[in-house]
Amino acid sequence: MNVTQPTMSGMLQRLRYQFNDQILVRNGRHMELTPFAVSLVKPTRDAICGIDELMRAEPSFDPLTSTRAFRIMASDYCISVFMPFVAQRIGSLAPHVRIITQAIEDPVECLVSGTVDLCIWPADFLDRDFAHEHLQSEQLFSDSYVGIVSADHPISDAPSLEEFFSYRHVGVEGQGINGTIEAISLRQHARDFKPNFVVPEYTLTGYMVARSDLIGVLQARLASRVVAANPVRLISLPCQMPPIDEAMMWHRRHLDDPSHQWLRAFLAEVASSQL
Repeated sequence: MNVTQPTMSGMLQRLRYQFNDQILVRNGRHMELTPFAVSLVKPTRDAICGIDELMRAEPSFDPLTSTRAFRIMASDYCISVFMPFVAQRIGSLAPHVRIITQAIEDPVECLVSGTVDLCIWPADFLDRDFAHEHLQSEQLFSDSYVGIVSADHPISDAPSLEEFFSYRHVGVEGQGINGTIEAISLRQHARDFKPNFVVPEYTLTGYMVARSDLIGVLQARLASRVVAANPVRLISLPCQMPPIDEAMMWHRRHLDDPSHQWLRAFLAEVASSQL
C-alpha cells in the first residue's frame, strides 16, 4: 500500500476503533482476519471495484484515441492461436489501447475482484467449474482435437484404440482443473487411463513428444503450428472427443461500460472472421 509500518499500524488502529473489532489477530508468526473482518471482504471489494469503475468511466469510448489498458486472462492455447489475430487487427482500430494477457489462475476470483477485465476459457469449464451469478459469457470460437507424435514414431496415422493406448501419453493439466483435459474423454474408453507425463501448458506438448515415444492430444489449430516448428506429425484419434468451445467471460458490472462493450464486440468480430 506504499505506506510505512507505523502508518499502517495507525490505519489498523482506526479501523479497530471504527468497527469495535480487532480486525487482525496474531496466530503464531502470522496475522489472521477475525470473523468480522472476513465478513467485510466482499462489500469492501465491491466498493473498491465501484470506485475503480467510477474513476475510469467515460461518457463515450473512442478506440482511435483511447489509452485504456485491458487485462485478459487466457490459456497459452488461446494466446497462441487467437491473440495474434487480435494484435494484427487492433493496431489500425485502436493504436493506443493496450492488451495485457496473463495465465489462467483463479479466473472467477480475478473477475469478481476486478483484477482482470475478461477471461477466455473453454465454455464447459465456465458452466461446470466457474459458474457465478455475477458473471456472463459469450462463445468466441471452436476447435477440434488431434493426436501428435514424433515424426519417427512407430504408431500408424490412424491407430486403433489398442494401439493408441499401448504407448505412453503426455497430458495437459490446466490451472484449477482436476485431471488432464483429454483424460475426461479418453477414460470413457480406458477407465484407468492416466498420462505418464503432465505439463501445465499446451505449447509444451510438442517438445515432450518430439524426442520420445509419448502421444499427445492437442487442439487442431495449435497442433498445426507445433508441427511447423517441431519434428512431429499428426495422427487421428481412435475415439471421438467433443470439440472445444472457447468463450469470453466477464463481470456484469461491465455491461454498460462503453470501452468494455467495444472490447467484447471487437474480440467477437476477430473470432468470427479469422477462426
